[in-house]
Amino acid sequence: MTETTIYLVRHGQIDANVDRRWFGSTDSNLNAQGLQQADRLTALFQEQYPAITASYSSPLKRTMRTAKGVTGDFFGPASAHPGLREYAIGELEGTHFDVLHAEHQFFAKIAADADYAPGGGESVNQVRDRMLVTLEELRVRHVGEEIAVISHGAAMAIALATLLKGSAYPFNDYHMDNTGVSKLVLGKTPKLVFFNRITHLEGL
Repeated sequence: MTETTIYLVRHGQIDANVDRRWFGSTDSNLNAQGLQQADRLTALFQEQYPAITASYSSPLKRTMRTAKGVTGDFFGPASAHPGLREYAIGELEGTHFDVLHAEHQFFAKIAADADYAPGGGESVNQVRDRMLVTLEELRVRHVGEEIAVISHGAAMAIALATLLKGSAYPFNDYHMDNTGVSKLVLGKTPKLVFFNRITHLEGL
């Protein structure tokens, strides 16, 4: 099996990140800090990863705007891919993390049962399945190439935990910072070359 190199990028900051509220399917623009973070990506990718042949983004506004920073005018626009969207928690969308923990026992529930899904939302295993299907689709499409994928913190963490440790939960160890960059090589054995690189954010 020939390898494909994937640069995973988390979107820039949104207000919900600062407020510690869970935005999964909830759409939101980058805030001022997020726009600066995204713009810092342009030089990084042009200078350090010039071999990229294609880029793919979750269709949400925060990822598509971040993708413009990744691609600039150098790589061409990113293609929106619904398989890269964030872990959606339905009726609990927009809830503060402390409330999710204390009042809804959300984190205890997903720890106990990876098939648990809030009303109208997804389970950890559903996110795992669509992310792995999407990454494998992109691997096959771009064998021997280097591509960029712009997605979300929880969705990418779930995918990485599964690929590297064989279990979608717990996935906290693979949660990237806003506009963090990780290099994943997909082949017979997945390899994480580096994780959550944020050198482009120095001084912000």
